[in-house]
Amino acid sequence: MSDDVMMSLLACPLSPDLAGPVWLYRLPDKIEPEWQRLRGQYRALAHTDGNLPYSGLLTVLRASGNTSATLWPSSKAHPPRILALSKRLSAAHLRFAVALWEQALLGVKPDSMTLDHPSTLADLFASVEPEQTRTWDHIRLGPRAVDADGWVFDTVNSNVTAQLAAHRLNVDGLEIPLRADCENNLVVWDPEFLWSNTWHATSSSSSSKTSGTGAADLPEWKTRRYRAALRIDVAMKSVHALPVPLLTLRPHVSRLSSTISSARSSWLAPRSPHAPLLNIALGGTGKNTHLEHTSRLALDAWVRLKDEPVFPRGDDSQEFLPAGARDLSGEPGNFRVLVPFSTAHPIGRSVGIHTVAALADHLETATGQDLLRARQVVKTLGIGTRQTDNGRDAVLLDDASLDEIMHAAGCSRLRILALYQHQDTRTRMQRLLAYHFNRPELADGMPEDEVVALGCRTEVLFHHAPALLAHGDHAQRPGLVADLPGLQADNTGVLALVETEYDAKQWSKDRRDAAHNVEGAVDPFLIDAKPKVSRLLARHGVLAQFITKPKKKKRPTPTAEEAQPTSPLAALGLELKSDHAGHNAIGDMLRAAGLVHPRLTRAISHRGGLQHRIAHVGLHLREQRGAFYKKRTDRPALMWILTAFVPVGEQWTTLAYVPPNRHGASGWHNYAWAQAISRQNPIPEGSRSETGLPRRIDQALLQLHDVIGTTGYVLYVSGDSTRSVWPLLSNKNADLLPDEAGHIGDRPALPGATLESSHRPRAIIRTTSSKNPNIPVPAVFHTVDDLGTEAPGPRTSNALFQLGGSTSTYFMSRLPLQATGGTPSAKLGRKNSRWTAATGTDQAENWHCLTSTEIAVIDHPADEDPLPYAVTAARLCTHALAWLGRTQHPLPVHAAIQMDRNHPDYRRTVDSDDECGL
Repeated sequence: MSDDVMMSLLACPLSPDLAGPVWLYRLPDKIEPEWQRLRGQYRALAHTDGNLPYSGLLTVLRASGNTSATLWPSSKAHPPRILALSKRLSAAHLRFAVALWEQALLGVKPDSMTLDHPSTLADLFASVEPEQTRTWDHIRLGPRAVDADGWVFDTVNSNVTAQLAAHRLNVDGLEIPLRADCENNLVVWDPEFLWSNTWHATSSSSSSKTSGTGAADLPEWKTRRYRAALRIDVAMKSVHALPVPLLTLRPHVSRLSSTISSARSSWLAPRSPHAPLLNIALGGTGKNTHLEHTSRLALDAWVRLKDEPVFPRGDDSQEFLPAGARDLSGEPGNFRVLVPFSTAHPIGRSVGIHTVAALADHLETATGQDLLRARQVVKTLGIGTRQTDNGRDAVLLDDASLDEIMHAAGCSRLRILALYQHQDTRTRMQRLLAYHFNRPELADGMPEDEVVALGCRTEVLFHHAPALLAHGDHAQRPGLVADLPGLQADNTGVLALVETEYDAKQWSKDRRDAAHNVEGAVDPFLIDAKPKVSRLLARHGVLAQFITKPKKKKRPTPTAEEAQPTSPLAALGLELKSDHAGHNAIGDMLRAAGLVHPRLTRAISHRGGLQHRIAHVGLHLREQRGAFYKKRTDRPALMWILTAFVPVGEQWTTLAYVPPNRHGASGWHNYAWAQAISRQNPIPEGSRSETGLPRRIDQALLQLHDVIGTTGYVLYVSGDSTRSVWPLLSNKNADLLPDEAGHIGDRPALPGATLESSHRPRAIIRTTSSKNPNIPVPAVFHTVDDLGTEAPGPRTSNALFQLGGSTSTYFMSRLPLQATGGTPSAKLGRKNSRWTAATGTDQAENWHCLTSTEIAVIDHPADEDPLPYAVTAARLCTHALAWLGRTQHPLPVHAAIQMDRNHPDYRRTVDSDDECGL
């Protein structure tokens, strides 16, 4: 019998001792009118209708008292009634903190603030006699669920962070001190243990090597030393169907900036080395970068409460900023700034597998708890995965059943409109299409405005459209689109491959400038041609796929085989080998057309998966606010998408649901046509909290039953977006039982709950990627023999594991595609840490870590094993229609997410302080 492979996650069970104590200050009833009074005064002064910025007061308490601090609740309708601290503070300390914060709120000049400011609110805080209790006693534990109020999580996180910080991290023979901050992160603060690198050391083709000059001849910024710190998020979490709260760690590379300009996050170290670091938020851009309002209020109070040195102020600013904050290029001091998310940096992201394993040892040592474990149940998941030949999906495009595949997608032919601005892009498109559709003889020439047969039941028409594609806002676009040749063709799916110009760095800068009202700034979305062209083409039933210029890379010396290609197609493939953006555009265009290779059948029905042919349905929801991210007060818009992969003979047809809209054409349509309808219309207003949303989705599932007949279906839902809509999709409600009508309280318990049993999903599977901070990540692997003897296991894994203690929760370990290559940089971080990196070039790379997807079989037939459903979900994560690697969610959910992202109104949120940990 073969040994079992066990996966340990970077998490461990919480115990009563680890949870630690809490001091509860139960505020008296008469404090409510005082909260209301202060909020009214603050709103009048700040010209806002928002809530009080409680986080400023909490920062003061955490930083000054070295404690956790949480006010609960903290909504507009329900002002705080409980203050929870992990350490007791004196009545005088509490009064001073509240009084100073109140003065800051009311605009009292910092030099005029006093500790004896008359404040009824501060007096009420000071009058409370706190109650000491165990935090563990406030965690609600059930047979399959864990729940607690928000203040419990914060208190536990603070107590555990302090315990972890008391132990040094052992990595590669080094003992590295860790320091806590006010947001329950552990940070490497000692300058000796910061990672460092220079731009000069990053590139092997630096100026000194290409021109013969030395480092002394390089510009100052290229030889300046840049730094980064290890940051570890510490958090209490829960996992589906596991009746034990967990402690999870999540490592990040926090790259430090040499300037405050345009930064969003920073740390400030108090004079005491034992006090937590203050987390300071920043706003503005360029020279206008300043302290964010809530942080300024907190600092106003904190510097006086703790008698900390006051930062010098600018002549025209009332913000506290350290001297020299505009230039932080020297040795790290007590004020450190994180680079904005999109800023280039000579130190890469992520920490590497070896460091994650070291953190796992640290967690076990500091807590005395064993790591959370899962047992491997299926090793091979990538059955018949998508393969390409130098970027070309020959398996799909040369398949003998391509006719049937296209008919299943809703057409008998495809037509590609190649719309371009510049001749070099036309040449590139021409060569890409000739290669992918096996017509190498067309690589050097295709006529303009004429339909050319490409083969593979596909044709192309090239058209020069500079006025249509140019960025800017003009009224001619609708007419230019209507006049395009080749828009209509009988029984033919029409796609558009469209040139676009995009500079990520400039785009990010322009968005920030516009958001902060920088003079002369124009939000690039207002002048971007892509969403306008996409919507106009969709009104003619044409799906646009945009293609950007490729990144210029030095091509390696060809091998002997590459130097003598065996055919014209192979020669063209080698020439285009490094054009990943072009290959991805072609693949995504075919994905939008709804082409599904029959390899999907083999993958699903392979040993261990579902053996019967049923439909696979995916649900994705996403809520966004405003036309731009700066408009926080706009009504929210809600995109919800259902997709269905339905077996038709030996093929699969892909459907998507279009909600009712003012333009009609709602209901289930083939995937391509549904996208065209969706792109024509704005994202409708709405939110997840709407009571009618579950019933609208159930109606869509009812209509699906009418389309697919008696074929059953499995529903896959994204855990990131659906937990708050249906009670039983949330971990804390796993012990609840729905009533006879399928409700819990006044809400449907699960999708389909309001339908007749014959119309409901056969099973409901929730998948959540470890991109979500609630999901623990893989740390180490072991093998266990029949005698229970453990030995080191594989360093990486792409297998499916079942969580110990649960019969319905699984984790799929995933090694990023970029880490599977044969280059030395792909393997960095597997045997050593960044502290012992060999070269500066190594520091510049992204040291990949394993990620995971939690697969929770929420509902399934009582007489069936949940494992085949989990295996099928995992295999569907390996079958993206236009991607070689694994996706974060199964194919039906992934197809819905891609449909959302291709919508003209889609906005990708950017967290400027997210330093890309895993």
